[in-house]
Amino acid sequence: MKKLASSVALAMLVLGLAAAAPAIAAAAPTATTGSVSMITSTSAVVDATVNPNGSATTYAFQYGTTTNYGSQTTTTAAGSGTSGSSVHATLSDLIAGTTYHFRVVATNSTGTGTGADATFITTTTPPTVTIGSPSLVTSTSAVVDAKINPNGKATTYTVQYGPTTNYGLQSATVSAGSGTSSSSVHVTLSALLSGTTYHYRVVATSTDGTAASTDAIFTTTGNRATPTGTLPVVSEAGAVKISTNSVQLNGAINPESATTTWYFEYGLTSYYGVQTSPQTISGLGARAVNVQLSGLQSGATYHFRLVAHSANGLYVGPDHTFNTKQGARLNPRALALNAYSRQSSSRVTITIYGRLQGLPTAITPTAGCNGTLAIEIRRGNATIGLRRVNLRSDCSYNLHIYVATSRLHGSTALGVFARFSGNAVLLPASSHRTIHV
Repeated sequence: MKKLASSVALAMLVLGLAAAAPAIAAAAPTATTGSVSMITSTSAVVDATVNPNGSATTYAFQYGTTTNYGSQTTTTAAGSGTSGSSVHATLSDLIAGTTYHFRVVATNSTGTGTGADATFITTTTPPTVTIGSPSLVTSTSAVVDAKINPNGKATTYTVQYGPTTNYGLQSATVSAGSGTSSSSVHVTLSALLSGTTYHYRVVATSTDGTAASTDAIFTTTGNRATPTGTLPVVSEAGAVKISTNSVQLNGAINPESATTTWYFEYGLTSYYGVQTSPQTISGLGARAVNVQLSGLQSGATYHFRLVAHSANGLYVGPDHTFNTKQGARLNPRALALNAYSRQSSSRVTITIYGRLQGLPTAITPTAGCNGTLAIEIRRGNATIGLRRVNLRSDCSYNLHIYVATSRLHGSTALGVFARFSGNAVLLPASSHRTIHV
């Protein structure tokens, strides 16, 4: 009996202690923003660690071009465990060459855990250029072929050619459009020397950068032309009066009596891609030459060289560089946004158009009217359409977005949001409005 009483007393003591022990309180989830990987021009994979702390938890990534974010991934279950686990999401429909902020947010019945802000920069996609074979080669001309993929950005191209891989001569700059697939281009080079081997390459440029094809050659027909005069004598070039978006390029040329054509080639790479207007001089003795460049990017490194040619031959100067000054980007006055819709049985066609208005007087249209806009269609807080469009050279934009009627979910009002990503001289700008469908 004593043993039984002791056992009962011990059991009661244990039960009493258990009842007195405090219950473990539920806790809000812990969220830690992680790294980013697989960054492209339009997407990225973001990672984080989420600890549900014992309660059923969901998480999502918030992201955008500022710490206001503005976009969010689909809410996903993180379970109800008591230790941290890795989570990730793919962010898509991003804008090339843009800094994005992101963070993870986890929520359960007790509260919300928010990760720290982190950033990444999407890549850019310059045009792709593939050289073709020359055709219709004569003693004074040749047709050269290439394939160019603008990769979605307004692109121009030119052919650089000359008797060496320094090239020095350049065809007129031509638009290659803004498509997303390769198309064939053809350029006729004329006023060539007979019996001469020429090197050439195709250079394509967009707001995402400059790309050049590999070197190729052709030889004109006929007897080799051999100039008998003296080549122009060119002094080393230099850059002065450098500002945030302009510079003066200087040089000196002795034409050695022959009429000599000269110009500067320049660009953000040693492919150059841009040529100043050709000018001519003649006579004996060194003559100073210079040209003013404007509409340049601030805080950028530019390559340039001086080229001169006459009937006696071609001189291609060495590569030089200069750095424009870093200037504060300015605000445009407004981003005008207009939109209207047309509905059929299966989809809604939304036409969006507008213009970047009120460039600061210090900024030329050449420098300011470029860059990308993101156009988003929202049903409440849900994104149901997203497109990117390039700003035209007159600062206008125009596009259509098609939305299936099944995605309206009965809504008759949609939000249209436009965001200009900015460029080298202008800060971003945004606008929004509501349309009825």
